[in-house]
Amino acid sequence: MVCNDRELWYLDYVKFAQAFESHLAVDEYIEPERKGMEILSSENAELFLKRIESYKADAATLLKLFEDKIESGDEEDVLDFSPSFLVDFDQKTFYSLFPEPASFEEYVPSDWKGTYEDFTALILETEKYWMNKDGESLFKL
Repeated sequence: MVCNDRELWYLDYVKFAQAFESHLAVDEYIEPERKGMEILSSENAELFLKRIESYKADAATLLKLFEDKIESGDEEDVLDFSPSFLVDFDQKTFYSLFPEPASFEEYVPSDWKGTYEDFTALILETEKYWMNKDGESLFKL
């Protein structure tokens, strides 16, 4: 699992810039981790994943952070722990559950499928950091 800036997950920055008829070059939008990768795809995924290696977190760490946030009583930020994206580089499919109006699923390479849907059933049980040891979702508690 990767925890980082959502802007990294516009897979096709060219489409993103065109959608807003921007006078700015794609380079104006692109994050440093994506330099040279205006379109993130299966072909350059390995390099990209190496660049964001420092953002990786395991399920146990995320669960602990999530539980700490709930215990602090700061419920406003609890939604920050919602899974937002699932990128399947092998199947060329981008799933979004991002809760704000930004439609990340629209900015995928032309040979990809982008969809806004609940993808959590596709995640391995051992990776579902939002489930406590009793199998209860922390979002429902």
